[in-house]
Amino acid sequence: MPFASIRARLTAWYGVVQMVTLVGLGVAVYVLMARSLLGRVDATLDFEIEEAADRLRSGRPEVFPADLPAAFHETYLMCVRGPGGDVVERSPSPVAAGFPDPPPDEGGGATSHATADLGAGGPFRVASRAVGDGESSRTIQVATSLAAYEREVADLRGVLWTILPAGLLAATLGGYALAGRSLAPVQRITESARRISAANLGERVRPSDGRDELGRLGATLNDMLDRIDRAFVATRRFTGDAAHELKTPVASIRAEAEVALISRRPADEYEATLRSIVEEADRLARLSERLLLLSREDLGAFAELPRQPVRLDELVRATAADAAELARRAGVELRVEALPASFVEADPVLLRQVFENLIENAVKYTPSSGAVTVRGRAQGDGAVVEVIDTGIGIPAEALPRIFDRFYRVDPSRSRRTGGTGLGLSIARALAERHGGSIEADSRPGAGSTFRVVLPALRTGGPA
Repeated sequence: MPFASIRARLTAWYGVVQMVTLVGLGVAVYVLMARSLLGRVDATLDFEIEEAADRLRSGRPEVFPADLPAAFHETYLMCVRGPGGDVVERSPSPVAAGFPDPPPDEGGGATSHATADLGAGGPFRVASRAVGDGESSRTIQVATSLAAYEREVADLRGVLWTILPAGLLAATLGGYALAGRSLAPVQRITESARRISAANLGERVRPSDGRDELGRLGATLNDMLDRIDRAFVATRRFTGDAAHELKTPVASIRAEAEVALISRRPADEYEATLRSIVEEADRLARLSERLLLLSREDLGAFAELPRQPVRLDELVRATAADAAELARRAGVELRVEALPASFVEADPVLLRQVFENLIENAVKYTPSSGAVTVRGRAQGDGAVVEVIDTGIGIPAEALPRIFDRFYRVDPSRSRRTGGTGLGLSIARALAERHGGSIEADSRPGAGSTFRVVLPALRTGGPA
């Protein structure tokens, strides 16, 4: 049933299991009861044979006297055979003439039982036993009709044929009702989930009561919807911020070009306009590159990048050397102090960008004549690199958000310095991609410290 509902499939499987169980139980009951009833018949035959054998062993001339009550002959038929198999005595009933030959005597005085047709009244149960030795040996046979036995067995079959289908039907209907009740929360969850779309991500599914599997499923779906909702909100905010950031340099470029085209100007004014356009274009290019980098990070593009052992102090010193010209133009002293000679497993280009963003950010927010210090140390199984500035600092309420995309503590100042609000976000994302982390400490007016912690290779470097 590939297209049947879960409820129908559960009911079908439950019905099949119940049918197999009930049929097996019915067969077992029938076989055991029939065997028990037949054993009871054999026990009565054994008793009558034992009575006849006692009379024979006592020396009486007749195995069963002729004065036995008529009821005995109506219930039991007896036959006594001599050593050669000839009939010595038998019941007066004509049916007794149909006794089958006894089975060969295997010794030990055991009684054998068999079912035979004596020619009238249906099947009979026949018990045979050999008594005595030699010329005095006799074989006693006692038979009784199985009509009563067959009636009892037929009654048993009737009861089973009534109970088993009724039990199967009741179990199947009960299973169908139980499956419906058990799957009702799934239906509620399905209906709730069907109503949820991008326009109403704030809604949640209604899980079942309790802590069963369906309750955990509903809770898990709600947790997933929470994450999707947060992702949608972040995506909308990111898209809006990105559009706003891209709009600003484009508008500046357009305005500069339109002003230049209004009337003829001296060459130096055209040159200044072109330099302004180039600066805005550079800003636009940097913003585009950073947006692309964040997009690739969101898609997990850096998860499987090939990595290699990188000596951390050499990479940080080279990064600081490249930023020296930026610091000189800003009138900021850039100092590099002791750094750990540790090796980290990293993509050197991406890891270098972490420190480029931190040093660039520190220089931009440090006033002229201030200083930016880069230093580090080994710490346990890792390495720590700090970028310390003497800049304007970060208010305590802004510290938790400084790594958010497009977040600026002072938006107007960021405009003047050319910041995009993405540098710290990229630094944190790349540091975490390398198994590390970034922390920030700051006091307004006293500067800030950005601390990068990275796991170090235990081998100490490449083999």
